[in-house]
Amino acid sequence: MKFLMTFFALLLFGQVQAQNLDWWDQLHNYPDAAGPDRLDYISISPGYLGPNALRMPVLGNVIIDNHISFDIRYEYHQGNGDITNNAFLQLNLPIKRDKAMFYVNSIPLESWNVDASTRDERRMMGISGKGKTTGDIAFGIIYKIFTEKKNWPFNFAMRAHAKTTTGGNLANARYTDASMLYWEGSFSRSFFEQENSRFLGKMMLGFYTYQTNVNRLINGATERQNDAPLYGLGLEYHHSKWQIDTDWSNYQGYQKHRDNPSFLRFNLTRQLNGGAISLGYHHGLRQWDWDTFSINYRIHVAEILD
Repeated sequence: MKFLMTFFALLLFGQVQAQNLDWWDQLHNYPDAAGPDRLDYISISPGYLGPNALRMPVLGNVIIDNHISFDIRYEYHQGNGDITNNAFLQLNLPIKRDKAMFYVNSIPLESWNVDASTRDERRMMGISGKGKTTGDIAFGIIYKIFTEKKNWPFNFAMRAHAKTTTGGNLANARYTDASMLYWEGSFSRSFFEQENSRFLGKMMLGFYTYQTNVNRLINGATERQNDAPLYGLGLEYHHSKWQIDTDWSNYQGYQKHRDNPSFLRFNLTRQLNGGAISLGYHHGLRQWDWDTFSINYRIHVAEILD
């Protein structure tokens, strides 16, 4: 009897779920438009997803922080008919002093509120346009190859980065449930140096690749993988314990379905005893119209000596 009650309860639940998606089926011509799997209707492309699904790489300055540290950040994103709030955590683990660092980060909690037109454009399955989920865990390694003023006129480092598929809610176009990785080389050089201040120019060149989906939808993906040149230019000003930096960062997918995001970034950082605090404003350009505000607190745990 208990088995039968469970069976009928599951059957009823499935029918309710199907009835709840009738509005979605009619709106998106399901299953005729792209087949019987509803998740195929979600376009895995940065312009059709939440702001954290295929994040823009941060343009680094090729200076290795020799402290084991934690970053704790709050981010607020507004744009594209979407308001998103999320926490961001990162562990920074130097491997060799002034030379190499490993890091791992995650988005432990994200909440969103999306308007009806954006919900329908992204083919989200939650009729309310609201929800919460957890994000991807990502990790990377930075290795510094050249050091400025040590037989080289600039700093140069290589970085390899990858994300896992731990992020949830593909059905609401929040995370991809697929792999992403990038490789990039970063350059930096100091100029106009004085006793307590200097400018630092920086640049990155690399390659960004992610797994997408193939469907028959207008502007949908045409291949299972999208490959994108990655590039950026930036400038920093350091004065005593203060740092101001700005950069313009981009990646350029070849499939031409909102896969070429671009960002202008502005950050203000103040070094503290035992860490640092940063305020950030990032303005999205070119099909990724996010305005992002953030506050980050870095906690130094210990300094490596060699």
